[in-house]
Amino acid sequence: MADNFFDQPVSRRSFLFTLAAVTFFPFSQEAKAANSFAPFQFAYVTDTHVVHGKPDSYLLLQESQLFLQDCIKQLNGEKLDFVIFGGDQVETPGVDDANWQLFVDCAQVLSCPWSFVLGEKDVSGNPPVDKMKLYGPDWKQKGIQTDKPYWSQSPLPGVHIIGLDTSRPESTAGDVSNEQLEWLKKDLTNNAGKFTIVFSHHPLLAPPPFDAGPPWDDYVTTNGASVREILAGSKDVRLAINGHLHVNKVEQEAAIWYVSGASLDVYPCSYKIFRITPQVIQMESYQVSYPALIKKARQQLDGSTIAFKYNEQKPTAFADLAVGGRIDNMALLPLAPGQPAQAIDEKKLKKAKEEQTKKEQAEVAKGDKKKGKSESKPEAENKKQKKEKSTSKKEKSTEPEPESKSSKSQTESESSKSETESSKAEQESSKSKSSKSESKSKDKKNSRKQPDTGDSTPDLDKTKNEATPSDQSLKTPEPSTAPEAKPSAEESPKSAEPDSPKDAPSTSNDPPSNPINTKESNPQPEEKAQPSPN
Repeated sequence: MADNFFDQPVSRRSFLFTLAAVTFFPFSQEAKAANSFAPFQFAYVTDTHVVHGKPDSYLLLQESQLFLQDCIKQLNGEKLDFVIFGGDQVETPGVDDANWQLFVDCAQVLSCPWSFVLGEKDVSGNPPVDKMKLYGPDWKQKGIQTDKPYWSQSPLPGVHIIGLDTSRPESTAGDVSNEQLEWLKKDLTNNAGKFTIVFSHHPLLAPPPFDAGPPWDDYVTTNGASVREILAGSKDVRLAINGHLHVNKVEQEAAIWYVSGASLDVYPCSYKIFRITPQVIQMESYQVSYPALIKKARQQLDGSTIAFKYNEQKPTAFADLAVGGRIDNMALLPLAPGQPAQAIDEKKLKKAKEEQTKKEQAEVAKGDKKKGKSESKPEAENKKQKKEKSTSKKEKSTEPEPESKSSKSQTESESSKSETESSKAEQESSKSKSSKSESKSKDKKNSRKQPDTGDSTPDLDKTKNEATPSDQSLKTPEPSTAPEAKPSAEESPKSAEPDSPKDAPSTSNDPPSNPINTKESNPQPEEKAQPSPN
């Protein structure tokens, strides 16, 4: 069909909406909700039908866990404030509530808070399901204090959400009990002034053909009109979202937008993201990341009983109904009364995204610049302090160290020793002189007494030998001034630093001398999910 959004595959990332982009759309500042709140965003995922061990029908039950995990992975890439699951989280709770525990295990991976409302599949089983016994603890863990299977919460300042219970065991139709209707009135009164969103599994305002009576009236909330009357009496309720029908559809009644969301495991296998400002609700629809499985889901739906019920001559028309039109998937829903929904203009959205990206980059650069300036002063002071410390260390190293008492006493003892040695040397020198003079006089006498042999040459060798020891004794021993011998490289002891263990982390910037072989294995790359056709 010409208006079928999914007939024109669009990159999911190209439709990321920034809240500042609202200025590119024709909504005046006066055209906004009466409530005061900051922009926020959340996701709505419904009819996941998680189950183990059941065959596929037009619901891809065997792929239910895979689709939920893929959806959560995509949602974790968004900056969401919360996620709401719209009922029929499981096909049945299962033996020992195994299917519900499987769903919880998958949902726990979400990077933001999440909660849920109940559908008929969640409460159907044999034996019958006790709603509060099974689901009460999970609501309590999420800070929802309730003893009934319906609840309300204010997740953000100025924002209020309500989860209604429309589920009936073993029934495709839903209803809201009288007790719950009274509670709803009181809750709206107690939270007046807050922007309010209502969630239910069954539609409160059924879209065509489900509003045309039999056989479609079996899929709606039987007393939906009573609920809508209460909601219309409040100026705070601006959005009501439901699942169950497995179709995408947007309607408006009494300034309230009623949105039906398609199932995650029934074609078109999609979920929704809502980005809300005081001026407008930005609604986006996205599919799971498996085109081949989406194609399979389309084939399963075309051959289903509900498709033939819708159009026996052309059962494929029901798949087009499930997908919905462009406004049922990517639309701006104004919060000012009387303004119609508008399909998102891709060019304007792209321009808004670019402008917002530039703005964010400029803010980051500005913040980095300020941060650099603020950090420059402390860095300069640190450098100055380091310089002063190094200068003081140098000055200390050049100053002579004061002599200790022990060094003084050692010096005094050495000086006294040298004085003693010098006095001894003087005494020895005087003795040697006297002995020399005596020897000379003796020689003279001997020379007179000795007969003349005709050789008048004196015995020089004898004199020399006699004089040598006395000459050697005249030399005063000088103190040794030679430097101490240093050990050779072979004799020098090894470094005192102990060997570090091989697995100890290196504290230096240099690579380790003996690097460990850290060759990485090359596992086969995981098969990447195909991009969504939307």
